[in-house]
Amino acid sequence: MSHSFKLFRLQQIDTLLDKSHARLQEIDRLLVDDHQVQMSQQRLDLVKNARYEADKSLRIAEQNVKEQRLKIERSQATLYGGKIVNPKELQDLQLESEALKRYLTILEDLQLEAMFAFDEAEANFLETSDQHSAVMTQVAQEKDELSAEKVELIQDLERQESEREAAAANIDVPDMHLYEALRQQKNGIAVARVLEKTCAACGSTLSATTFSSAQVPTKLTRCTSCGRIFYVG
Repeated sequence: MSHSFKLFRLQQIDTLLDKSHARLQEIDRLLVDDHQVQMSQQRLDLVKNARYEADKSLRIAEQNVKEQRLKIERSQATLYGGKIVNPKELQDLQLESEALKRYLTILEDLQLEAMFAFDEAEANFLETSDQHSAVMTQVAQEKDELSAEKVELIQDLERQESEREAAAANIDVPDMHLYEALRQQKNGIAVARVLEKTCAACGSTLSATTFSSAQVPTKLTRCTSCGRIFYVG
């Protein structure tokens, strides 16, 4: 087994490990991310408060109508009670009674508007509440799926770590040091395959001498352009 193949195989395992660790970090971030729930809750709180205000306005409008009707009843009782016989006073009471009735019409219109506003606020609250419940259900399901994926990923990482340990045991110490240094410098890609006499990492063309050297199993040949280790396979 050539030295470059051993390093190429190790790099395949390390690439899987990098992806697994990155995904594990992403899962942990997603599991604690409550942004979607918080936004949904904020919307629900807003429409809930709007419903509360609409209900309060409706109750005030209903109370105003009730009090106005009581005023009218008292005015009518006084007007037709027979205790007042003075024509001028009776005329004043009649005018007052008519004014109270006119204002009652205004208050009833306001009450009707308040009823419509409350009905709209109530419908909006019910719709938003259903949407919030759907969000909560969806988020819970997604977190359950992420938790299950995390368990599988941890198991995969344990297996990959074992594979890496076994692969690394067959690599010479100097080769391992070079490989690790290149991984740090080259964004995790220390070994580049040779495809049609071209470096698959940077695209440079190998000379005949370099290509011949890269095929020697007992030595490591590096790209003159990007510095990565060549693997011909």
